[in-house]
Amino acid sequence: MTDAAPSFTKTSTTSWPLGAPDGGGCCTGCPIREGCALAADTYVVCPITGSAPPPAPHARIPAQPTADDLDEAPAAEPATGRFDITAVASRGVEAAISGAFGFGWTDLATALIERSAVWDSEGNKVDWGRLQIKRNLLCIAVATAAPLGDHTATVWVSEALKTYSIGAVFVPAGTVLAFVAPVFIGKHASNAFGVLCKALWGATTLTARATWRLITSPLGWVITRPAIWAAICGLTLATWRFVVYRLTGAV
Repeated sequence: MTDAAPSFTKTSTTSWPLGAPDGGGCCTGCPIREGCALAADTYVVCPITGSAPPPAPHARIPAQPTADDLDEAPAAEPATGRFDITAVASRGVEAAISGAFGFGWTDLATALIERSAVWDSEGNKVDWGRLQIKRNLLCIAVATAAPLGDHTATVWVSEALKTYSIGAVFVPAGTVLAFVAPVFIGKHASNAFGVLCKALWGATTLTARATWRLITSPLGWVITRPAIWAAICGLTLATWRFVVYRLTGAV
């Protein structure tokens, strides 16, 4: 005994329930009517959901730009074509450091970090590029592995904090202030000492401006980031040593 084959009835698309010719159907008050290609004023039920109109978009979903918004949007500024040697040097230095300390592990770590969180709590895609993960990993490698005399930069910071404590921060600042303050005051003198101080002040100002311009340029990360990570890692190392020595009773 065999079961009879089930019969399927093909629904004709022409039998879709329509409303009055003068409109007033379900698409009239639909919240997504503007973006629906099947919207019409003659439908009684929604041609997509088959019943009531779909719900309104979630409040956290950004609204799509309309034609008026696109017309009012300012035109993109044309490229100036200005050649920045610091940007080219920045890419070259990054490639050199990556070849010396990378060995592919920075690309792997970057990929793992970026895949750990693709979307944030608001439903927007996480922009990991703003953190420049690979560049910061390379700077950490330079600060902790590159030899700087007898030690690395991280160990130098740790030893300075261990030897001078908080003085490791104020001693360099006091040294700079001890040089700048007399020169700044002496440049107002009207004798030969004032002329010498004016020349020294001009050279100091020029050097400070050049240094600030280099630090704020695309190549500035080569100076600032290794120094920042050396300070962070050195402070971490000094704190870890202090905690371990206290817990183990080592001298």
